[in-house]
Amino acid sequence: MNIFPENASSYGAEIDFIFWLITIVVAVAGVVVLFLVLYPIFNRKKDYTKEQRYLKGDNFKQLRWIYLGIVLLAIADFSFLFKEESTWTKIEETLPNKDLHIAVIGRQWMWEFVYPGPDGKLYTDDDVKAINQLHIPVNATVHMDIQAYDVIHSVFIPNARFKQDALPGRSITRWVKMTKTGEYPLTCAEICGIAHANMKATITVESEEDFNKTIAKLYKE
Repeated sequence: MNIFPENASSYGAEIDFIFWLITIVVAVAGVVVLFLVLYPIFNRKKDYTKEQRYLKGDNFKQLRWIYLGIVLLAIADFSFLFKEESTWTKIEETLPNKDLHIAVIGRQWMWEFVYPGPDGKLYTDDDVKAINQLHIPVNATVHMDIQAYDVIHSVFIPNARFKQDALPGRSITRWVKMTKTGEYPLTCAEICGIAHANMKATITVESEEDFNKTIAKLYKE
């Protein structure tokens, strides 16, 4: 059984690795803490007549395990930050050279995809549009200008490990590179009104030849 949807993007494996790194470290820490809490309860001495000692915690010997826990926690946190920083810098702060530039626009309750027209430039009079059907070439770096007409939406592509809010009045450019052909869901991950659950689209990742045929049909419509 797969916990995640099939990864079909160039950077999905890096995001999955961060998830598993955090999950495993936190799970181990949780087991250790649970053991330390339960062990004294189930292993307590039967002789209740002895006077119990009160530990003030005012010397290193009494505090050494707390210090060890703090050091291990700090090492774990910095490990997470180190791995996350390089991954998010690559995904969100770096735009590789594009093969295709499109606009993804959310509105209640549909997705509008805008492709450059025959002139090859986006935001000109010959742009073409598609509703709830996005076609992109496989292994192509696609720049997406993510926008919203009305309220906040969120572009979520599970198979690409991609999520980005779409904000009214702003255009946020992100990129994705799908490495496997097929059809994948694109949904809205931000509650945007009564029909939010129906705000879905399909991404068709296809060969460059099939993609060119699809765009040619849009030009004719």
